[in-house]
Amino acid sequence: MKAVIFDLGNVLVNYDGQATLTALSELVGISLDKLFVHYQNVDYAFGTGQLSGRGYYDLLDQTFGLQSSYENYVAALCRYQERNEMAFAFARELQAKDDVVVGIISNTNEVHASWLHANLPELKQFSSVILSNEVGLLKPDPAIFKLALNQLGVSPEQALFVDDVAENVVGGTAVGLASYLHQNWSRTQPYIKNWLQQ
Repeated sequence: MKAVIFDLGNVLVNYDGQATLTALSELVGISLDKLFVHYQNVDYAFGTGQLSGRGYYDLLDQTFGLQSSYENYVAALCRYQERNEMAFAFARELQAKDDVVVGIISNTNEVHASWLHANLPELKQFSSVILSNEVGLLKPDPAIFKLALNQLGVSPEQALFVDDVAENVVGGTAVGLASYLHQNWSRTQPYIKNWLQQ
């Protein structure tokens, strides 16, 4: 048995983080630079679920006087993410194989996680889905990779981890996973197929 573990953002889901923060800064009525500094201060708590979606909304309101509804805030945060149909079809194809299990590890937050659950019903088909805000762990923490391996029932040597962030790829390698830095599917897909044949 082999396992392929995918990141979501910019791997199975198209996501523009810069555009998302720009949309949020416009909603709040502050500069992108100012919002970015503020977001950096809450990123860990938001990503590990210590800060809820409503909690971040309230914090923005308390700090900057947010003159917008919670629904508009959610829409701004989720506007620039969309399904990658080809990537999901490939992941489902792998999951359908008798000797392959598919896992997901994503650094996300409660707002994005709600969107993911609503728009990606295929997640239920995979053997393991780990969203950082739901488990209180962020990549590249070794514990999040070990949790995925445990849920998938494979050893590190049996798993390939695919992510678009170099730091996370290094984290996967550090716990013994074969790890690949995703840049485009024209390279990633044949790499995964070749790895599975080894």
